[in-house]
Amino acid sequence: MRFSLQLVKTQDSERVLINLMSRQPRSFGKIIGILDTGSPKTIISAMDAHLLKIPISSLETVNAISGFGRGSLPCKILNNFKIAIKSEDDKIKIFEIPIQVVDISALKKMNQDYRNHAFQIPSVIGLDFLKLLNLSLNLNFNEGIAYLEENNPA
Repeated sequence: MRFSLQLVKTQDSERVLINLMSRQPRSFGKIIGILDTGSPKTIISAMDAHLLKIPISSLETVNAISGFGRGSLPCKILNNFKIAIKSEDDKIKIFEIPIQVVDISALKKMNQDYRNHAFQIPSVIGLDFLKLLNLSLNLNFNEGIAYLEENNPA
């Protein structure tokens, strides 16, 4: 199966975006994440955690996420996050993946400027996503081609 990605070019950057859907109970909704091959983990942003109403209080606290925003952001872990992706031939693939979620309850204790900044950072889809789903990234910015493809099992 192939899964289309979006290439977005601005004056300051070029990004690869992926459209996903949360299928987590009581947290249904769309996530547009930046595919970041430099990130070892998938991170749901403060804004997406807020919009999806992820029950932060019931999650286990883990080390703050470093290099994400202004230094670091407090986070929690959700070990079995249900997420869906739609293939180019309109098939839906649903899977579970451990993710880190920005701890929006901890952000309430921070100053307003820090909170505002935290809510502007997008969700990041990391290498764990590609590895766990056994996906290959095919990318050619010059030709405007970007997609993920399932690797055949060995």
